[in-house]
Amino acid sequence: MDEGRGAPEMSGPDGLAAAPERLAAMGIARRPGLGGSSVREAERELEQAASEQDVIDLTAADTHAFPAPNWVLEAFMDAASGNGRTYTPYRGDPGVREAVAANLGRLLGVPLDGARNIALTPGTQAALLCALAAVVSPGDAVVILDPDYMSNERLVRFLGGNPVRVPLDWESKPGTAELDQEALAGAFAAEPVAVLFSNPNNPTGSILGGDTLARIAELAARHGCVVVADELYSRLVYDDRPFVHFATLAQALPGWITTIGPSKTESMSGYRVGVAVGSDGLIDRVEDVMSSAVLRAPAYAQHTLVRWAAADQQFVLERVRRYQELRDEAVSRLNSNGVTSVTPSAGTSYLFPSYLARDAHSDQQVALALKRRAGIVVNPGYQFGDRGVGHFRICIAQDRRVLEHCLDAIATVLGEELAV
Repeated sequence: MDEGRGAPEMSGPDGLAAAPERLAAMGIARRPGLGGSSVREAERELEQAASEQDVIDLTAADTHAFPAPNWVLEAFMDAASGNGRTYTPYRGDPGVREAVAANLGRLLGVPLDGARNIALTPGTQAALLCALAAVVSPGDAVVILDPDYMSNERLVRFLGGNPVRVPLDWESKPGTAELDQEALAGAFAAEPVAVLFSNPNNPTGSILGGDTLARIAELAARHGCVVVADELYSRLVYDDRPFVHFATLAQALPGWITTIGPSKTESMSGYRVGVAVGSDGLIDRVEDVMSSAVLRAPAYAQHTLVRWAAADQQFVLERVRRYQELRDEAVSRLNSNGVTSVTPSAGTSYLFPSYLARDAHSDQQVALALKRRAGIVVNPGYQFGDRGVGHFRICIAQDRRVLEHCLDAIATVLGEELAV
């Protein structure tokens, strides 16, 4: 059995036939430390675990503590009050796409045409799905990083592709994501149809530098494969670090897509809008997928993108400053409590601490203990790949007092229950 497949589900008392194989493939079996359970089975156990108190969710930002800019709701209400279409073309309102192309062209550093290079999607998750579905056929190899965003491997397996992992080192040079060059070259020997990665990296917050991105572009051009760069967190970068957008290196490729949106930096996840930016023919394919899979992004919410990435620089600067303060405090606490250790993130709203009792306890035990005893929900490291095992992900975008409480509780629970 493929190591990425969970056990096939048999028909149950409800009379349902076995689930399609693509769903079993998404389960991802044989992750270290799960004792034979698939990743999805472990996640369901965590979702169903009772807590002794009200739950604090550290898997995502608190958008009440960090709300969206005022103009976002104003733009939405104006569109919903009669100044916006109810139904738009699949790839989005033409006027909005032109504005987005101008704004993102300046951000990404490449000329963009709203009619040819932009598709507005129902969040960046849909952008990733449509981008991969536009290029991946069953049996195709796709290069992914390890660890990386939890959905990357699942999407590849759902489409019948074979993920080829390249180890990511985020701890040797804090803030900098380094790839195993031998493994990277070996991955391209599988003749992949696509390379998929997040930058800044989710979950570690590390950043792939220009030299590494150029090497990916070189290999992708030589082997004729598409590159999909998830740059959702590219505006959440700390310590004035330089950031290279992959689009500036993609001109020699057969196709490229950058997925990006306002859900994290501007706290607009509830509006469900994202953007797929890419080469002409590939965006046409993305639209073909959208026409059946999702139809279009929410029509009124599309209009919130007109000012996004153009009129919000001061807002972003202030948000980065506040997140960086929370990051610094959280790093200090996690590195001084005697039970965890963490490499400071260079971007995103996440930290990816390791727990010092990793040889004696599993990610699942850590996550279950934190939920049951402290009412804190974290992302266990196994969700992000084999190299994520021994870690857990937390989102620092919380009210400061709530974050301080959670960090104290994490130290207490791990110190008392999970001590070696």
